[in-house]
Amino acid sequence: MKFSDIVGQEYAKRILLRAASIGRLPHAFIFSGTAGTGKKSLAKALAMLLNCSAPLSDGGCGSCRTCKQIIDGNFPDFNIIAPKKDKYRPSKISIDHIRNIYAKLGFAPISKFRVIVIDHAEEMTEEASNAFLRILEEPPPKNIFILNVVEPLNLLPTIVSRCQIIRFYPIPAEKIADWLVKNKGLDRDIAEVISRICEGSLSKALELMEKDFLKKREDWITLFIKLPTFSKKELLSLLEEILKNKDELLDILIVWRGWIRDLIVMKETEDKELLINRDLSHMVEKLANRYILDELVVVMNHIHSAEQAISKNRNVSLVMRKVMMELYHLRTISQ
Repeated sequence: MKFSDIVGQEYAKRILLRAASIGRLPHAFIFSGTAGTGKKSLAKALAMLLNCSAPLSDGGCGSCRTCKQIIDGNFPDFNIIAPKKDKYRPSKISIDHIRNIYAKLGFAPISKFRVIVIDHAEEMTEEASNAFLRILEEPPPKNIFILNVVEPLNLLPTIVSRCQIIRFYPIPAEKIADWLVKNKGLDRDIAEVISRICEGSLSKALELMEKDFLKKREDWITLFIKLPTFSKKELLSLLEEILKNKDELLDILIVWRGWIRDLIVMKETEDKELLINRDLSHMVEKLANRYILDELVVVMNHIHSAEQAISKNRNVSLVMRKVMMELYHLRTISQ
């Protein structure tokens, strides 16, 4: 895997390539950014570059024994420590995970560098964090640690101070669309819609691509439009139906938030090129003037808060009930 194979993140790639080329790699990095922006892929590319038998200027050759082992996930000196995770929130990284790292560090790497990635590092328990801190205080040579997090503030300050932070930014929609067309053979129009909805996350784009998402998106938008006309009995029945498929809750909220955002953009700018749902611009244009701007902003913020609450494993039923009631009471100009 070459660094150039990774979509976006030119700054992060430049920093790592420079450090590797001059032999000035720190013993620990924090890769900070939202999910799906290339943190694990770049960690793998770095491990290949450092251990490849015939490295290229921007990564491993991809064909030597070491590169193939890293790609296949069975290279002994490239390890990813990750908690079990469900749709919403990973479990904790326990002290046992860190003890496993200690066990590996008892032996010298068999390659040039051992690279250990801790994914969702913010999920380390206090005990695990303190144990890992002791590793960073006396890091063994030829070992590089990479902590993948959304936000470094969620780590112990003493851990952060011993790591070099590299920021990963949302991938531009155009780059995601280009990648989907080139690598997945997706129709250009569909790729552009998905790339604007996935909020800079390539993994989210791939997830949406597999879900017959565009048809569902239109159904969810239609539901948003019709929801204020439902009776309260129908509303509760609908809520029960939505809760049957909890794997789609965040997708529904993302679609609704994006739709409200488009209504706001159309009311304020009338610029169709700024819309997320650009393929449905005729609907946005027709409906935007129905709504009160301030109410749209309030509801959009509430939906965003609901996404965060669900991601933190809060009471899903209660969160969705509150969102549905907000939409039910969303006033229009005529009311």
